[in-house]
Amino acid sequence: MRKLLCIALASTFLVGAPVVAPVLLQPAQAQTLFDRLFPRAAQRRRERIYQRQLQREREIRAYNREIRRQRRAAQRKKRAPKIAKIQSSKFKQYSPRKLASVRLTSLSKAFAAHDRKLVAAEEARLQGLPQRQGNLGGAALGGAVVLASQTGEGFASDRPIDELQTGIVQPPAVETPPQPQLADIRLSAGSEQLKVVKLRAGPALGKAMVKFYKANPESLWLDEEGRPNAKADAVMRVLAGAEDYGLRMEDYSMPLMDVVDENDRDARLRAALQFEFSTTMAALRYMQDARHGVVDPNRISGYHDFKGLQLDFENSLQALANSQYPTQTMLSAHPQDDAFEAMRKELATLRQAAQGYESITIKRGTFIRPGQTNDQVANIVESIRRMGDEELMATHFDVFMQDHSDGAYTKEVAEMVRDFQRSQNLKPDAIVGKNTIARMTSDDPTVKLNKVLFAMERLRWHPDRLGSRHVFINQPAYKASYINGGNVQLSMRTVVGKPSNQTNFFYDQIDYVEFNPYWGIPKSILVNEMLPKLRRNPSYFDNLGYEMTDVRGNPVWSSEVNWYQVGADFPYNVRQPPGRKNALGELKIMFPNKHSIYMHDTPAKSLFKRNKRAYSHGCVRLAEPRKMAAAVLGTSMDQIEDRLLGGVNNRLNLPTKVPVYVSYFTAWPTEAGQMKYYGDIYGRDKALGKAMEMEAKARAKAKQV
Repeated sequence: MRKLLCIALASTFLVGAPVVAPVLLQPAQAQTLFDRLFPRAAQRRRERIYQRQLQREREIRAYNREIRRQRRAAQRKKRAPKIAKIQSSKFKQYSPRKLASVRLTSLSKAFAAHDRKLVAAEEARLQGLPQRQGNLGGAALGGAVVLASQTGEGFASDRPIDELQTGIVQPPAVETPPQPQLADIRLSAGSEQLKVVKLRAGPALGKAMVKFYKANPESLWLDEEGRPNAKADAVMRVLAGAEDYGLRMEDYSMPLMDVVDENDRDARLRAALQFEFSTTMAALRYMQDARHGVVDPNRISGYHDFKGLQLDFENSLQALANSQYPTQTMLSAHPQDDAFEAMRKELATLRQAAQGYESITIKRGTFIRPGQTNDQVANIVESIRRMGDEELMATHFDVFMQDHSDGAYTKEVAEMVRDFQRSQNLKPDAIVGKNTIARMTSDDPTVKLNKVLFAMERLRWHPDRLGSRHVFINQPAYKASYINGGNVQLSMRTVVGKPSNQTNFFYDQIDYVEFNPYWGIPKSILVNEMLPKLRRNPSYFDNLGYEMTDVRGNPVWSSEVNWYQVGADFPYNVRQPPGRKNALGELKIMFPNKHSIYMHDTPAKSLFKRNKRAYSHGCVRLAEPRKMAAAVLGTSMDQIEDRLLGGVNNRLNLPTKVPVYVSYFTAWPTEAGQMKYYGDIYGRDKALGKAMEMEAKARAKAKQV
């Protein structure tokens, strides 16, 4: 049967075919025959062909729609504003505080008027002295002699007694006029010399000096002979010991009262004026630096936020003038916190250790892999030898004894570096990079000394005392501590901002704790990270379950917004509702500030296991948020858990606000007073060092004027 069918089909296709050439099929004839022989199969074939045609048409229509959509999107994109990303704070080109000339000539009138009063008062005193009188018996009363009369009553006579007795008139005695006995060198006598005295200081300091001496045109630091008095000696001793407190003695140096000709009264007066005003300015500048720091941190970067770093110069100068012990007055300007005293002691220890110490310098940017050659290998081995413990020294004794001047980073050296990395909690990959090099030089007393100096400077930006109860967050240590009664009662690991989203440096007060919080997404994240996703997928927020409202608070679906018309202004508020996936976890501890930084929980618990924990957008994530919340609220863990039940958003205000210091210290003492050192995760030590150098140069230049 199959053979017959095949023959019939073949004959059908070959009907009318010329012998000389192949014959093209006639579809209609073939289809008709196939339909006749196999109607069902033919029907199925026609349906398949039809479906393929439909599919092809759908694909063509979809393709055309996609082309049109892409064209429209390209046009919208072309017309849409570019996403101008919201820039995070940056480091600035530091500019030192402006030092202007102090207008001492404005004191001329006050000094001249005061000097005239002194002269007039002295002359009046001299005129009131009694005249020379004889002493020949009788009671002298006002230069006259009282004699007895015949009636027994006395009478007064202006004539001298010898003239009355003898009748001989004596010529009047010639009296030498008394001379004024004012001090030889007095401040008010220098009204004409003020124009010669040159000083440069900050505007506030200069104004305070001028105002004080206008009201008190007397010398604070000179005796009647124009020489430094005991109070001046006390001030100079404090200034000479400035380096013991982390300051530079050169910043407070004063001109010597060196007068060539002691008989030249004008020269002595000029020297006295220069010394007087220079001493006052140096003392006030010392107190300003001791209380609020040498540099202005807000000029270093936008990550610093400190206010009120200005000494009350008028009250401070008045306190110096009234004090019998200026040493105590000046030293009391330093921070009175225990941490500062620990830093001061560490500074003295490091300075002693740094004497005769030869630092090892490893070139910046050094990066070595095992098997490579580098001229820094010898320095690397020597650095590890200085820092290594006994076990490391014994294990790799042969490596330390070899000559590495050829720069070969051999297998033995790599293994020694690997063991060193393990001892420092670094990844033991034997690759020498910036992190390994930083640990190699961390034991250098000069490196530690700079960290302590920076820590002392930063502590001056804070209140005089941190307080017996506060929360202290040290970003380089990745640690948050709760201090109560001066003791650390709670300490935990933290995650802080990544280098591109650094956690700010400031202090504030904790107001409340919010349980099962909403995450109000910051505008910087909305614009920089989420807006591009919304332009690709308008339903992005809807799919995530985020709540979006317009400026009036009306709910808006993200899919309804043409995101190509939205730019950096982003006129919507977006928040993530409470839940297991909420970025803030179970709770957040709030101290409202313009940086939108706070402490909070996180679902990403694995990050706390890492040594370096700079991964957030700026907020501080806590490893044990419930314990911190209970501590600041002064309550129990059970009450914290009760607040979290049900997943309902609620808040609890603190009975008493607690200070919180979001700080940055690469050197900070433990509770026992032992100094701990940390890496400079944001490069702020380097920026602070440059700022301090620029301030020192500006002050040195001001002295040359």
